[in-house]
Amino acid sequence: MYKTIFFGDSFTNCNGLPHSDTWPTIVRDTLNKQFGSRVNLKFETSVATQENTRGALERLQRDILFAEPNILTVQYGTNDSTYLMSNRGAPLVSQDTFRFNLLELVNKCRLFNIQRLIFITNHPVALDRYDINGLTPNENTRLYDEIIREVASTSACHLADVRKAMENYKPKELCLDDQIHVNKFGAKVYAETIAPVIAMVLEGLIDFENQQLPVSAKC
Repeated sequence: MYKTIFFGDSFTNCNGLPHSDTWPTIVRDTLNKQFGSRVNLKFETSVATQENTRGALERLQRDILFAEPNILTVQYGTNDSTYLMSNRGAPLVSQDTFRFNLLELVNKCRLFNIQRLIFITNHPVALDRYDINGLTPNENTRLYDEIIREVASTSACHLADVRKAMENYKPKELCLDDQIHVNKFGAKVYAETIAPVIAMVLEGLIDFENQQLPVSAKC
């Protein structure tokens, strides 16, 4: 059995959508259809609403490391990049700390032999306002997505670049009325971006394990 865990915040959970329309559900159904006759797949979602990477590290051991997934997708950044006056006008998690937290997450996973991580960039939100630093929430999240791309590259992790896949759409085309979470169409774009990356990782994992089998077991 090959287990995949979707680890993240309310963007991963697709708050506001029926469960059947969320991108983790669409990805699960897509991959079960693609691989179901060959291997047994299991999918779990581990999310916390309004969570940032500090919270992710706090629950990483309990919710992820002990669960021993073969593949882990990781999606954070939007909450980290949120500016609040109650936080002295600073983002909840600075860019440097965000980078450190992602690298720490990778290191902890690898200590527990969770080697196949897929980082996911975030969709553009449709909030029409300026934060205290003079940028829109979407522009701030874009800066954190750049860090996600950087960490994925430098730590030899996989990347599902959702923001890039959505660059030709207007944020209002992708978001619910709350202007934050994805609508059904946005979830579909997520799934179409993420499923092929997981499929590629699964193919590599299956090939690797087949190579470890003795010749008699392959016959």
